[in-house]
Order: sequence, then structure tokens, then C-alpha cells
Amino acid sequence: MRRALVIGLSVAAILPFTAVDAQEKPVLVVGDQAFNAQSLFEASGVLRDAPYTVAWKQFPAGTPVIEAVNAGALDIGLQGDGPVLFLAAQGAPIKVIGIYRDSPDSVVLLAGPHTQIKTVEDLKGKTVAITRGGWSQQLVQAALTSAGLPLDAVKYSYLASVDSAAALQAGKVDATATWEPYVSRLRQAGARTVVTARGLIAAQSYLSTTEKVIETKRELLGDFVQRYQRARDWSLADARHIDRYADVWAAKSRIDPKLAHQWFSTSRVRYEPLTEASIAEAQKSVDDFVKTGTLAKGFDVRGLFDPSFNKFTQAAR
Repeated sequence: MRRALVIGLSVAAILPFTAVDAQEKPVLVVGDQAFNAQSLFEASGVLRDAPYTVAWKQFPAGTPVIEAVNAGALDIGLQGDGPVLFLAAQGAPIKVIGIYRDSPDSVVLLAGPHTQIKTVEDLKGKTVAITRGGWSQQLVQAALTSAGLPLDAVKYSYLASVDSAAALQAGKVDATATWEPYVSRLRQAGARTVVTARGLIAAQSYLSTTEKVIETKRELLGDFVQRYQRARDWSLADARHIDRYADVWAAKSRIDPKLAHQWFSTSRVRYEPLTEASIAEAQKSVDDFVKTGTLAKGFDVRGLFDPSFNKFTQAAR
């Protein structure tokens, strides 16, 4: 009930900002996580000539982002694939209109410095902190399967990403699977890499909206997705651009700029159009969630994706 109340209050707090004076530019309300996308847009400057105003709304994680999208409090949200797939499995009228992907080397299964864990096999009988339904759970279970171990070979502690990192540092769990910037922070504190997501999971994230918003703001959504692609391309075109992006994010987040530079240099997030391969990866994630009992019932993911928005990003290249 507490979680539902927090989400409800967050949605209620956002809704008033969607009203726009008729003489002003139209507004696109965008759900971001911890200033990541907002910092990227500000550093790259790609919104300077936009024919609309972006109202940024910040969230601590992906689940409340997609829930706010579904509630009509956001026009578009940026989040990992797990929360979107779980909500779509419940029949929510959400749509994915673009994909962005972290480097698989920035999604990592880490062992605490207080342990002797060096390989996946060493995890047997150990306690591993994971975020239910996200990359964390996907990576741990894929790693166990790849090593020929049953999924119950470890004890699971279900925690949010920030709490997983804190638990590993405090020695309350033996390992955790997480992503940047937690990876860099934990490595600085002595955590060791057991395995990365490379070759194990897709680590996809989505630009998500709803059918209703597509009906009323298709062109604005398309323009935003195009600018997001341009911003991501800009960030990867020059190391100095990564530095600029990291500096803007560090200032907003009040985090050590060195940590931000290491994070963005490692993650190297890139935008991708919707392809048959990316949709197949989403279907595999759903099927895997069903096999592990995380999802009670699978579904055909094809209806979740709207490839018509590819035309906006193809026009930008």
C-alpha cells in the first residue's frame, strides 16, 4: 500500500503541469531517471530549436516512470525493458517507440570484497541481491543457466538498485547484479567483477508512451525521438562530448565528476530503431520471466512495439 500511495502521489503531483496556455508552445511531459536524459539534452543542445517545451519529471527508477506513463501523467518515459514488459503483460495500452542500449560491459554481476567469489560457480549457496524483473534478475539467472547451475543455487535478496549497492558495501549480501553508476561506485569500494551482461542479456531500454498520446501528439513524439537519437549520436562522436555530458549530470546530481566520466565512458549508450531482432530479444525476456516464474503468463510482445516511429530517426541520418 505504501508503494501504491507513493506512486499515486507522484502521478498527482505531475498532472497539473500538463496544462498549457493556448498561446504558449505545446508541452511534452517526459519522465526521466536521475537527470540522465535531461543532462544529455542540455549538454548536446539538441532541444534549442524544438517547436515545443519539454517538462522534465525525475524519478528514482524505471517502474514509477512507466506507471506514470500508463496513468496519463507523462507523455513519454525512458526506462529499462523489465518494468515495461511487466506492465504490458497486464494488458496496459502502452507502446514502445524507440530503443536505447547500454554497453553490456556496464551491466555487471559483482562480488563483495568480503567474499572469495571469483566465478559464477562460486555463487552456490551465497546471497545475491537483485531487483525483481529488471536487468539485475535477468543477468543473475542467465549467468547461472550459462554455468549449468539451477536458479535456486543462490539465495535471492530482492532490493531496489540503490539498496542492493548499499547491502553489498555493508557485507549484508555476497553479490549483486547492477548497472552504472552503481558499478563504478562498488568497484571503487573493492567489489570484483564476476561476469558482465555481454553475451548473456540484451540490456535494452525503451522510449515508451501510450496509444492515446500517439493519437494526439504523434509528431511531437517523433520529433523528440529524433532529437534523442541525435543527442546520443553526439555523445558518442567525441570523447569531449562524453566529458561535457558527464559534467552536466554530475552538477545536477551532486556526484563526483570523475565517477560520472567513468560511467558515461563505460556505458556508451546508443539509440537504436525498432528491429525484428530487438523485438525478438524482448520476446525472449518475457519467455525467460515465465520460465522462472517471475511472470505468471507470457504474451506476444509484437503488439507492444510501434515501428512507425523509425521514419523519424531514419530521416535524421
